[in-house]
Amino acid sequence: MYDVIYIDAHGGETSLAHDVRERDDACAIARREAADRGVGRAMLPGSTHLRECVCVVPTRPLSSAA
Repeated sequence: MYDVIYIDAHGGETSLAHDVRERDDACAIARREAADRGVGRAMLPGSTHLRECVCVVPTRPLSSAA
């Protein structure tokens, strides 16, 4: 499962979607939200110090995915 978050210019995180089952669906949400906001997008194993970005974050470690 994946979360989609927006990280603003100050590093604040806003949840846009929670526990999206399919990666492709999460990426589609991120692509649409990033375009609407005029920002970039990324796939992350966890939140980092990015700014002005819509990110797809796995909700569990990739190594435990079966």
